[in-house]
Amino acid sequence: MRRTALLIMLFCGMQSWQSISAQNKEAEVSQLVNRIIGERKSSNDLLLRYCWTSRTEILKSKEVLNIMIEKNQYSPDGKVIKKVLNEQGAKMPKAFIIHKIAEEEKENIEKFLFGLRDYLKKYTLPDANQVKQFIESASWQVIDSTHEFIFTGRNVEGKGDELTWWVEDLFCSTVKIEVQTVFQKEIVYFTGTFTRLKNGLNYMAYAEAYIPAKKITLQLHNYDYTVE
Repeated sequence: MRRTALLIMLFCGMQSWQSISAQNKEAEVSQLVNRIIGERKSSNDLLLRYCWTSRTEILKSKEVLNIMIEKNQYSPDGKVIKKVLNEQGAKMPKAFIIHKIAEEEKENIEKFLFGLRDYLKKYTLPDANQVKQFIESASWQVIDSTHEFIFTGRNVEGKGDELTWWVEDLFCSTVKIEVQTVFQKEIVYFTGTFTRLKNGLNYMAYAEAYIPAKKITLQLHNYDYTVE
């Protein structure tokens, strides 16, 4: 009888400890989400005052198909206005038919990749609700040596995709993201690395998307952030 009572007490104690542990984890996640969202809002508010330059480079195997340099800034209604400063395309073959085929292929590739560039922006989780939903459903770990949180989640924007997100623990700003996804039936691997300025502005400085089936790489560099 005493043994039965002891087992019941131990079981109740375990249930109580698990409940407290779950509550503590939920509170910890909630606090972390609020810090990340707060940092993101501050950075986004700062970004509205900035203009910056972006360089987009498209390569097929090792051949450069296109290089585009753009000036970017936000309009009063919160949309990014892009102005092309320079664009360089690959030299096309001289024969007319070959030239036409090559030009059409180049245009199709560029159209695909510039669409991909916009699609991949979704994985930066620009909306506060996206951040909350992702962190609550993701597996995560703390890396003491680099002072970072690492979150990994699936089915973020599409079925079967995967997002890994690095967040530094001091200011809770983004350090890096890695994505495996599908765009227009093509598998895409994407990596973005971020920079944080002293005033709190956090932006994607470098990015690269690789489409293995097409042997195509899209590279993006954002730089020269200045206040207008």
